Amino acid sequence: MRVLVYPHDLAIGGSQLNAIEIAAAMRPAGVEPLVVGRTGALVERIEELGLDFLETPDPGRRPSVRVAASVRRLVDERGLDLLHGYEWPPTLELVAAGGLRGRPPVVSTVMSMAVAPFVPHDVHLVVGTEQIAATERARGRDRVHVIEPPVDLAHNVHPGDETVAALRARHGLTGDRPLVVVVSRLADQLKLEGLLHAMTLAADLAATDDAFDLLVVGDGPARDRVAVGAEAANRRAERRVVVLAGELRDPRPAYAAADVCIGMGGSALRALAFAKPLVVQGESGFFLPLSEETADVFSWQGWYGTGADSELGVAALREALVPLLRDPALRERRAALGRRLVERCSVEAAARDQLRIYEEALTSAPARTRHLTDSARAAGQLARYKVARKSARLLRRGSTDDFNAAPVAGRAAGRRMPGDAECGRRDPVLWYAGVAWDAVQGTDRRLAERVAGDRDVLWVDPPEPSGRPWRPGSLRARVEHPRPGLTRVTTPVLPGVTRPVLRGLALTWSGRSVERALRELGVVPQVVLASCTEPVLRRHRDLPSVYYATDDVVAAADLWGISPRLLHEWRESNLRCAGRVLAVSEHLARLLRRDGVSPVVLPNGHAGAPTSTSAASVELDLPQPVAAVVGQLNERIDLACLEQVRDLGLGLLVVGPAVFATPAARARFERLVASPGVRWTGRVPSEELAGYLAASHVGLSPYTDTAFNRSCSPLKTLEYLAAGLPVATTAVATDPVGSPFVLPAHDAPGLALRAAELAHAGTGPDEIRRSVAGHDWASRARALLVELERADKGTS
Repeated sequence: MRVLVYPHDLAIGGSQLNAIEIAAAMRPAGVEPLVVGRTGALVERIEELGLDFLETPDPGRRPSVRVAASVRRLVDERGLDLLHGYEWPPTLELVAAGGLRGRPPVVSTVMSMAVAPFVPHDVHLVVGTEQIAATERARGRDRVHVIEPPVDLAHNVHPGDETVAALRARHGLTGDRPLVVVVSRLADQLKLEGLLHAMTLAADLAATDDAFDLLVVGDGPARDRVAVGAEAANRRAERRVVVLAGELRDPRPAYAAADVCIGMGGSALRALAFAKPLVVQGESGFFLPLSEETADVFSWQGWYGTGADSELGVAALREALVPLLRDPALRERRAALGRRLVERCSVEAAARDQLRIYEEALTSAPARTRHLTDSARAAGQLARYKVARKSARLLRRGSTDDFNAAPVAGRAAGRRMPGDAECGRRDPVLWYAGVAWDAVQGTDRRLAERVAGDRDVLWVDPPEPSGRPWRPGSLRARVEHPRPGLTRVTTPVLPGVTRPVLRGLALTWSGRSVERALRELGVVPQVVLASCTEPVLRRHRDLPSVYYATDDVVAAADLWGISPRLLHEWRESNLRCAGRVLAVSEHLARLLRRDGVSPVVLPNGHAGAPTSTSAASVELDLPQPVAAVVGQLNERIDLACLEQVRDLGLGLLVVGPAVFATPAARARFERLVASPGVRWTGRVPSEELAGYLAASHVGLSPYTDTAFNRSCSPLKTLEYLAAGLPVATTAVATDPVGSPFVLPAHDAPGLALRAAELAHAGTGPDEIRRSVAGHDWASRARALLVELERADKGTS
């Protein structure tokens, strides 16, 4: 099979490097690739791999008639069987080369974050993420394939200590501080924002214990702005914290030298090939580390993301990067995880998938009528795009990276892109959540993720006051697709959502933003679910509705600093408007009984037994047996219970962040964790939790006796049981499953005695886990789906 491979250019970049390396890997299967394009830095790599290369004419404006004519001559001279273009300009030039007959067939690979609508539908389209593929299928394409950006694992290996040392010496990198490396094209769209944020953070931390050196490798049209940013960061730090290495024909020494890498797309995957911990960069302030928790996110949307506001980018990067800078062991674990994940992205695997696509393209040529129709439609869309782009340039609003400027992974409402119609096809649920999607994962998110497997979920974050309401577009709703079947809507509002004068305006604005987003998406919800504080159900009196109370919000008034009268009015409004009412506990259900009707109790669930390859490796220098308390430490925890456990002689393991509101509580907690026989880990990554639980003998749920806690359904208790630990709990923290391995106590000394009793009982973990079988989040989601169906049908 003779195949012409046409990257969009041959400067250093992920898409074009993929094109070359996959082409080389297909030769053992009988493919004879011919690479064409304008001469650039990657010609050296083409020659290194032994591929044939021909330079194309200068294209001038693209798509280029000259290039199409030269390709047509090559087809006739060399008997080419198939044409493969990377990104939209080469694709259109190859389609033009095929002429009216559409021969030979064309395959198009688009590794941008969105696909140009004028790529004809009759070509076989290859994209890099399942999210983009779902979007394109919803646009009507029937020839869509997914190949994750591949990595040549044989080539991307450590180049040797001498080569790495030479790189460090050339750029004055002494090794006194951790080295953070970015290998990237320096482009205004997608790349520049994150690079500038990284430089700002390097300067911010220069005088702290978290200082690091930043090495930026690459070139591109934004090089001057990057240089200005680097100079400003170095001047502010009063030393060189940012090093610009320029374009390296072989960037492997840079990857190998890194302690941490920041990147997106193919660059992110190459960092993983070198077993480096990774922080994924996106746009609008998006930075997220690769971890066990986030791996599924990147599997769906690719190695990229969109945040809420570019102004939050430095803070997001600090949160993602600093734990890695401080903890070499965490870097090692995250690096090992990344290396395991990247094995599936080998060039050899991509070559096998691409060969299958080639064979399908050769045997499924479209009818001539379809080819002409699709080509004509694409030509019309291209013409409209060119006119719009020229107008934007005249108005100085043009972007230079085309469809990377409007990525599928995150769009503002009001900028509807074809494909947003993918949501709303399966009896959509409009879900007003009690917390933001990216907050601590609690009841709402765990249920919504599982409900989305059966019904489309339109998740609406609580109204979020905008920090800069005067900025154009700052109060527009944002729409994202964080996972299959789930669309997130964020509604920024004016500050003062809980203040008497402004709250009405803020809630009205939020409601209209949701309506606008639904119109833009073309979605009509079938049922509304509210698990939030705000009175939202009155907006949708014509729709079936469910109110799910996950907390006693009135009892939380003091904790949240909001008027209890206001919270009571809001809750009563939702209760009056709801067709069905659910509560997370029996106690809360009794509180919400109205007109003789009791809410249905839907308690919290558990995620199943935690797993970790390092579970047995955690060693605790603590007295035995060990009692563990895991989660957020705040005023809801009775510190007297923990003190009694310590005083009884049990080892006390405390896992989680401390967020006490009062100095007195914080000081008491710090005295506790500083005492002998106690170990406090602080916040730990989710993948490490299994190791700590495996080293413990009993879990603690030491809640204080408050109105708020009496109505809760404690997640801690279920998580301990799912991990195979018995639980000692205060009587206020109800056991939602009635497990015999949960023993309540009425005071602190009693809880300590219960903990000792359970720790010495020797019950096997498998027996404890069986006691919570059928109480996982999947089971809870099935029960919620039944309630949604009943609300939809008006049945009881």
